[in-house]
Amino acid sequence: MGSFLLFTAALVSQYFLTAHASFLPRFLHSGPSPTNNVEPRQAPGVIAASEFLRRGYQASVVVGDWVYIDGGEFSFTNNGKPQFQYASTLLSIDLSHNWTNSTVAFQSTTKPDGAPNLNGPSLWYHESENLIYSGFAGWNSSFGNDLGLPPLSLRTFRPDGTGSGAWNEIIDAGSSVWSQLTRPGQPLMGFGASNAWVLGGFASEGVGPDSPENLIPGMTQFDMTSRSFDNSSVKCCNATGSIYKGALQHVPPFGPTGMFIAMGGRNGMTNNGGDAGLIDFGTVSVFDPTTQQWWNQTTTGSKPSPRVEFCTAGINSTSGTYEIFVYAGWGTNLGPVAVQYDTINILTLPAFHWISVPYNPENPRHGLSCNAVGGSQILTIGGVDSNALVDTGNIQDIIESTFDSSPDPFAQGLAIFDMTTLAFSDQYTAGAPPYEQSEVVKQFYSQSNGSYINNLTPQVSALLNVTHFTSSTSTNTSSTSSTTSSTPSGPQTSRLSASNGLKVGAVAGIAVGSSIAFFAIVTGIGYLFKRRRALKPSAMATTTPTNEYREIRPVFLNKSGWQEIDRAREVFELPAQSVQELQHPPPAVELRAYPHCVRNGIRS
Repeated sequence: MGSFLLFTAALVSQYFLTAHASFLPRFLHSGPSPTNNVEPRQAPGVIAASEFLRRGYQASVVVGDWVYIDGGEFSFTNNGKPQFQYASTLLSIDLSHNWTNSTVAFQSTTKPDGAPNLNGPSLWYHESENLIYSGFAGWNSSFGNDLGLPPLSLRTFRPDGTGSGAWNEIIDAGSSVWSQLTRPGQPLMGFGASNAWVLGGFASEGVGPDSPENLIPGMTQFDMTSRSFDNSSVKCCNATGSIYKGALQHVPPFGPTGMFIAMGGRNGMTNNGGDAGLIDFGTVSVFDPTTQQWWNQTTTGSKPSPRVEFCTAGINSTSGTYEIFVYAGWGTNLGPVAVQYDTINILTLPAFHWISVPYNPENPRHGLSCNAVGGSQILTIGGVDSNALVDTGNIQDIIESTFDSSPDPFAQGLAIFDMTTLAFSDQYTAGAPPYEQSEVVKQFYSQSNGSYINNLTPQVSALLNVTHFTSSTSTNTSSTSSTTSSTPSGPQTSRLSASNGLKVGAVAGIAVGSSIAFFAIVTGIGYLFKRRRALKPSAMATTTPTNEYREIRPVFLNKSGWQEIDRAREVFELPAQSVQELQHPPPAVELRAYPHCVRNGIRS
């Protein structure tokens, strides 16, 4: 009987994943709500920990001491019965104080009328303006009565430092800007200092990527300074067509203005409507936002199995490396077969080497988000149950089963993963010290002795040679920000940075030259001092030691010595200043992987 149920669940979930578009709209978008457990609207999105079940398909971004959570869906119990709703307020969590996932308090900020409530929404932070941009990407929920997809518009949210802030619509639905754009569902998204990038996805005005025509090719750029969109026909080089349900991770410390790495997800469909399959993690695609060029880069080590709707977060170490946390996701089939995707892998840069974290798979999930939140801590938010086992062919039953088949084992859907100890915790620590590599990462770089450089493509290697790690111990500015850092060190950084900055000979020359200049200055001061004493023996003899010091200092040290020392320092510091210009990476921002919705995702 168990085998029969397992087979039925797999068959049903596969059917749901490939259901034809002509069937889904009638079922999901017309007539009364197909479930009796849906309230007209659940405004706050804040549920007591004792009643909380699941949260999924939200986006999250870190700004200062707060993490902001927008969109998605959640489930909870009411008088013992499961309820399902979409989130219609902006949530926030305070990162300035310690908390546990069972005691942490959510704040809720009301959205203005007309603001979209989407699954997998875009959420981009522009540090120079202190604005979060929202409303471009995403798709409508299957929960609640507001099932229509709102028209394209763009809004900003200005955080006020207390977990709340002010909303403003900057491009309304009637703007001609939207005539050349399509709201994308489940694209790969990331943002840097001044630009956001949206790669692939499917037309969310439709019902999912059931045909090649619904897939969105190329990439869209949003300039947060000029507030303008630009379409690019360039395709991500590791995809046969359009791409969706993967991650676009921002990597601030490498490249002139950072770089982005596209990984995982699903290839676009073939011309005959067939599924082109999942993308292997053995190759990732590197995007240089300065030149807007893509390059494939092969990876080494223990890569994750191909999957969709996973989450990523990045963080730079005190040793000049950057580690990308890749967690969860699913292979598009629900049930026990999904347990194998409950894994944690780390992609370490500059080596592009995968490390598999020892971890007991028990609670598979997908449609979650992750954020670097200070020190070595990664915050994971939500995720629906990939292990849900349903025995009906009803699509809404399948959707709901991922939200109510089991309560999230992480209280309120929150967990903290420590990148140094490589372990999950229910506790968040404010003001955590800078992230230091785990022992397994240290061991890899120690044993590789720089040999990984041979695996890098010339173009990617050139990007990695431009580094600008910051020295901040807390840069909670975005979902993909580097939370801790220091001056790059270690064999892996010195090997890659040999051509960056001053040559060893130049540094030695400056040091020797400065020493000689200093010696000459001191000798000159001594000579002048001796000569002055010879010229004024009687005056100098009647001067007290204190007066003697005060007399000499303004005449000789201030007018001669200090000016000479300043000039010497000026020569010595110029090289440092030229390097310093590189130490202003775009705010991290990110990428992170925005979780994307099961609704359209299941249909793909």
